[in-house]
Amino acid sequence: MPNFISEDDIEQALVQRLVSPEVGYQTLNAYTEDRASLKDGSGRTDKRQVVLPDRLRAALERLNPDLPPEAIDQAFSALTQNRSAMSPVAANREVYRLIRDGVPIRFNNAQGREERTQAKVIDYSDPCANERLVVTQLWVAPSGQGRHWRRPDVLIYINGLPLVFIELKNSNVKLRSAFDKNLTDYRRDIPQLFVFNAILMLSNALETRVGSITGDFLRKSGHRLVSCTALQ
Repeated sequence: MPNFISEDDIEQALVQRLVSPEVGYQTLNAYTEDRASLKDGSGRTDKRQVVLPDRLRAALERLNPDLPPEAIDQAFSALTQNRSAMSPVAANREVYRLIRDGVPIRFNNAQGREERTQAKVIDYSDPCANERLVVTQLWVAPSGQGRHWRRPDVLIYINGLPLVFIELKNSNVKLRSAFDKNLTDYRRDIPQLFVFNAILMLSNALETRVGSITGDFLRKSGHRLVSCTALQ
């Protein structure tokens, strides 16, 4: 039998790997004893928020240097608008297309003529041009029908957007419980997080499943689920 591996050990090993020089992520431990405290380093003004607003706006400005401030504002608003009236799958699909194709915007140029273009959200030609941040223990307040605060183990942010959700369990806990219990609770209480999700990952160090928000735990290819929303 393998030695016991705690959830904290798995989390620390994962973070260390991501911030290693060969991978190059930044890291933020956002834990606060008072779950309502805004002093967690995330820059949010509301704990229901899951986007890191300052980082997203900075990325939009960096990736679209020729766009005026009002165009950046449009792109920011389009990405962060409230989509709670939509089904989770429809909201996720809409945001995915904005991330993949760019955000359609229109603005008046210096000559007063209307221009239409797409604001880039992620630089696919140069991955190093994107801000990659691994965030641990981020408190998120419930929204919609949710009643409980939740604190995901690990979130991977690209340019201020939470694209990867990682739930960890001790090595002596069956991974199925992370799918049946933890992930179900997160989806109910903080559905706003999954609007932006591209990849879900569940792991107890002995077994790992990777999939999408519509993935079935039992639908797998080898030992991994296939994500239908992973960024191309």
